[in-house]
Amino acid sequence: MKTSQLSLFPPERMDKEFPWPIWAIGWLALFKAFLWLSYEPVQPGSLLTILGAKYLLNMVPMAVFAIGLWNLRKWAVWGLIILSGANIIFFIIYPQTLNAVFVQSEVYIYSVILSGITLLCNGPLGDIFILLAAPIMLKHAKK
Repeated sequence: MKTSQLSLFPPERMDKEFPWPIWAIGWLALFKAFLWLSYEPVQPGSLLTILGAKYLLNMVPMAVFAIGLWNLRKWAVWGLIILSGANIIFFIIYPQTLNAVFVQSEVYIYSVILSGITLLCNGPLGDIFILLAAPIMLKHAKK
């Protein structure tokens, strides 16, 4: 039985037939929405203000679009495409903000792993993945 309401965690997203890119991009969008809350980059205050404003403005729409994507809504796909494009433009306009997504650690492997995670969830890498997945998301979105 299909409903027109959004479900926070639609049960069909766990079915074997559910497209895994939709499932994965939904999680990526949720991580992009909230992971920045647990990360504290060491950067100048003015840079942190710019990043904080960006992340605050992205948080709610990114979470809503992730849930909409799991519910296979076209508006959520278009929202993710627009928001990801805007985020990439942000990093082009403010290239110095990329320094905030690189993690410095005394152990090199930790720096590489944590920098990769923050590039994916807080930086432009996740936005690039979302844009690359746009044709797949549009193919599977129904409403």
